[in-house]
Amino acid sequence: MIKKNIKFITTGQFVTFYNTCKGFSSDVRVRDLENQHLDINAKKLSELATIPLGLPYVLIIHGDDEKKADKLLQKYRTVS
Repeated sequence: MIKKNIKFITTGQFVTFYNTCKGFSSDVRVRDLENQHLDINAKKLSELATIPLGLPYVLIIHGDDEKKADKLLQKYRTVS
């Protein structure tokens, strides 16, 4: 399992993030830092669109291709 801090700055990032995530066999989730119960499936654009822009979230990747997913999603990371 890989966990990284991420942030979305523009709405266009949701679409490119979603298009990248849907190609992975791994489970890809985005979790609110303050509300750990808010767990968003990154393979559902309708769920990603509910995320407010500019706030930090945790990206959680778990599965067979998690290292590949981590590498391709690194542009969304924030400095921890």
